[in-house]
Parts: sequence; structure tokens; C-alpha cells
Amino acid sequence: MEKMDQQTNGFLDLSDQFMAQLTRVVKNQQRNKSNVKLYTVPIVFHIVHNNAEENIPDSVIFNQVDILNECFRRQNADTSNTRAEFKDLVGDSNIEFKLADFDPAGSPTNGITRTSTTITDFGGTLPYGQGQGQQIFDWINDSLYYNYFRITNDTLGGKDPWDTDEYLNVWIGDLRILEPQFNNFEELVFFALATPPVDHVNWPDSVLDAVNIYEQGVLVHYVNIGSNNPNSLPAAYNAYNGIVTTGKILVHEVGHYLGLRHIWGDGDCSFGDHIDDTPNSNASSAWTCNFTTNSCTDTIDNMDLSNMVENYMDYSTGPCQNSFTLGQIDLMRSVLKGYRPTLFDTLSSVSTQKLPTVRDLKCYPNPTSGALSVDLGQFTDKVQLTIQNHLGQLIVMQEFENISLATFNLDVSPGIYFLRVQYGYEQSISTKFIVQ
Repeated sequence: MEKMDQQTNGFLDLSDQFMAQLTRVVKNQQRNKSNVKLYTVPIVFHIVHNNAEENIPDSVIFNQVDILNECFRRQNADTSNTRAEFKDLVGDSNIEFKLADFDPAGSPTNGITRTSTTITDFGGTLPYGQGQGQQIFDWINDSLYYNYFRITNDTLGGKDPWDTDEYLNVWIGDLRILEPQFNNFEELVFFALATPPVDHVNWPDSVLDAVNIYEQGVLVHYVNIGSNNPNSLPAAYNAYNGIVTTGKILVHEVGHYLGLRHIWGDGDCSFGDHIDDTPNSNASSAWTCNFTTNSCTDTIDNMDLSNMVENYMDYSTGPCQNSFTLGQIDLMRSVLKGYRPTLFDTLSSVSTQKLPTVRDLKCYPNPTSGALSVDLGQFTDKVQLTIQNHLGQLIVMQEFENISLATFNLDVSPGIYFLRVQYGYEQSISTKFIVQ
């Protein structure tokens, strides 16, 4: 985010305003705990490998998805370790992740792609050595993030994303920096990193143009995926084995992808994460798990709580992390609903009935010159169909009942449009189409 602010002055201010606005919306929403919708997000893992070690097996990916779901649904066994003072503040997000069943062309998939690459270190090659501190600093500012995001581009040695409006893309590869003038040391600056939500945010085009060069999703060093990964961190970093190799690094990064800040607000006690029920702290836990630390004075439910090292958004040890707070959950769900609106399917968390999914929603032709048909044959009750443009402006809102096919002649400008069908008890599925 700091890099984005360097490229476009004002990004951080706009991001803070976005967070403040979003938290006000969350506070005004009535929470209906008796019928919370389950949000299901399709996820695709792009394994970009230079050698057999990096080409991690499917079993590691399956394990990682299980960990994601256990943590986001609060079904992980270590929830029993949440301290008593926090038990009323944490909960189940009712957000789940599933490996994609279909690729963007509609062909069946297991949600895993594999790409061989000639690139050995996606952090790049540092051309400077000792005594060249300013040159190293400038290189980091100019080159590092470009190097990392090569992994998201076919032509740069990586793998193009699947439609980022419809899939959570996770890229896995070697994120180290090769440093020839430091005895060919391979430096690991980030275990992983994620892009914050910017899609559908009403920011100036100049800001969006600058940040959209970074493909939406998560980048992870290949050792830090899953808890059954056969790889481990090398000697320089082996103190982190067992701390950042539990599969919870991706839980943390998906939290960022869904709008969450670090629990300490990346500052001292005067900074915060815009979440009311996360205790303030003046720094990260620095990969420790100290239950006695209370670095800031704050009041949550009339209590000055200690640092919440159990929170997934701290830099505490993986075995220590076990919780999202209710405020963090509300914000992530609001981001999904408002700012990543075509990414998920919804259904009642208490329902066992098989309901339509986004893969069942067909509109054609796509692309279209304006004539559009929508298959509603799967819906047996009344539905409400809406079409919006990329700015969120309403183009069509119409109700149908017992109609198998809805047809439209759209007189609109070329561009991307979003189709949503709402049915049942506020359940909905969405897709997008292109007008040429």
C-alpha cells in the first residue's frame, strides 16, 4: 500500500477514508444471526515452478484449503486456546473457499494450474552490494514489486490470472531475491503479500490506473503453503519453520485481500485498524506468542484488554493464531458484498438444499452487441433480475416468475456489465458479460 501511495500520492488517504466509510456502514447494519448467508468463494492456485521442489503436490493445496475453511468458519481445533476475555468477541465468518470447479472457459478443473518458468527468484536479482545502500533503497522502490508481480503475467515468466472478478487467485512460487554480491544469498523479504480491495471502489481513475497494474489476489512463497508441505525454510530462516509454515499465512493474507489491516494498525498506540473490537497495540508480535503483553490502553466493553496475539491479523506464531473478531468478520463480509460482488455464491448457512450457483447462471451471447438472453429455467419461484454497469449504476431491474428465458435489448455503451439474480430469502448469484 505504501508502494501504491508512492506511485499515486493520496492512495493511503483514500484507503483510510474507504475504511472509515466501510466501518460506518458496518455499524449501521443489523446483524441477523439467525439467518447469516454463507459466502462461498471459488479459489484457484497457480503454481509457478522452476524446479521439482517448487512444484508442490496437490495434497498440499487440498490441505491449505481445509485450513482456510477451518479458520474462517472457526472450526479449527485450537479455538479452545482463545482466552476467556476474547471469547465473546470472536466468531464464525460464514465465509468458505472451494477449489474452482470450472475454468474461465467453462471446462472442468481441480482449481490448480501448473506453469514451468525460467525465473529462479521472483524477487529479482539485486545488482548492488555492500556500501551501496542508497542504490539498494532505490532499486527496492523501483523494481521489487514489479519483480514480484511478474508471477501474475504469462509474458513475464508467470501465469495470467483467471478472471479476478470471479476467482480468488493465489500465486505460489519462489519469492526470494538473489543477491550475487552478498555470496549469492537468496533473501526472503515477504512470506506472502496480498492486494487490498480496489475493485468497484469509487476512486479517481488516476489512482485506479496506478494500482490496477497489480493483479488482484495473493502471492505466497512456495514453502509457506499448507501445513503438510514437504519443503522447509533454509538455514538463514529456519527459526521460522513451524511458525510460518502452518498454513495460516494464507489466512492472514486473505484477510488483507478482504480489507483487513494489521491488528496493530502498522503504528504505535495512536494508530488503529478501523475495527472497534480489536485491542490496540504499539507493534506486531514479531512472530512470538506472549499472552501477558498489554502495550496500549483502550476500552472494549469497558475492559482494557491485552494484545490479541490469537488474532490472524497479527504477526504472531501460526500455532498461536485462532480467531477473527466479529468486527473483522463484518468488515470482510461487507467488502465481499460491496466491493467484490461477483466473487461469491450465497446461500443460507443452515440450508442443506442444493441451490443454484454462479456456474448455473447462463447469459448469452457473451460478448453481445446488446441482445441478451438469460436462462432462468433453474428458478421455480419469483426472481428479481438486475443489470449494472461497472460504476454500479442500475441499468435494468425487473421481476420474473416461472419464466424460463428472459430477453433484453440493451441500448448501452460498450463495456463490462454485471448481472445479478436474487431469489429465495435474499439469496443471489451473479455473473458478468461484455457489450461490444
